[in-house]
Amino acid sequence: MSTKLKLFGYIRVSTKGQVKAPGGLRAQEEQIRKWCELQGHKLLKLHSDPGISSIDKRPAFEKMLKELEAKKADGVVVTKLDRFGRSVQDLVLHINQLQDRMQHFISVGDNIDTSTPNGRLLFHILAAFAEFEREIIRERMKAGRARAEKMGKLTHRPRKLLTDPKQLEEIKKLHFEKKVSAASLARVYGVSRPTMNKRLREMGAA
Repeated sequence: MSTKLKLFGYIRVSTKGQVKAPGGLRAQEEQIRKWCELQGHKLLKLHSDPGISSIDKRPAFEKMLKELEAKKADGVVVTKLDRFGRSVQDLVLHINQLQDRMQHFISVGDNIDTSTPNGRLLFHILAAFAEFEREIIRERMKAGRARAEKMGKLTHRPRKLLTDPKQLEEIKKLHFEKKVSAASLARVYGVSRPTMNKRLREMGAA
C-alpha cells in the first residue's frame, strides 16, 4: 500500500497488574510502534487505558473517539480486536463509524487492516458473523415465543434491546452526540429501521 497514514494507537489492559506483564501496556506499545515503523505510517499518539476492563468506562478510548470524529487522524491501530471493542457488535459499530468517515482500523495481531482489500474482506467476514449471531438470537426468541403460545401463554414481540434505560441512553448518545445513523444503529441492535426511527423520535429526533 503506497498511502502512508497518520494513526492513533490504542492500548489497554484489564488490571493494574497487567501493565508491565507480558502482553501488557509496554508490550502493546512496542508492537504498535514497530508495526507503524515497518509500514511507514506515522504514530501520532498512543491512547492508554491502564487497568480498565472492557465493561468499565474507558476515558482514553472516549477521548480518542472524539479526536477521530474531529478527523485528527487517518485511523486507529491496536494489537488485538479485544483491546478495542467490548463485543463483536460493539467492534463492528465503531469500525463502521470509522469507515463512514473514510478512516481506517488496524489490528496488528489479527492481520486486519481496512485500508487494504484483504483487511476490508476480513472485516466484512467479522461483520457477517455479528449478523449471524443476531439471527441466532432472533431465532431462539422466535422459538421461545412459539413454545409459550403452544402452552397457552400470551406473548408479544419484545422490543429487543430497546427497553432498558441504559441501552436507550446509549442509543441516544450514539445518535445525537456521535451522529451514528439510524440505519447503523438498527443493524447493530438487531431491530428494523422503522423501529429504531420510532425510538429516536421518542427521544426527540426530527
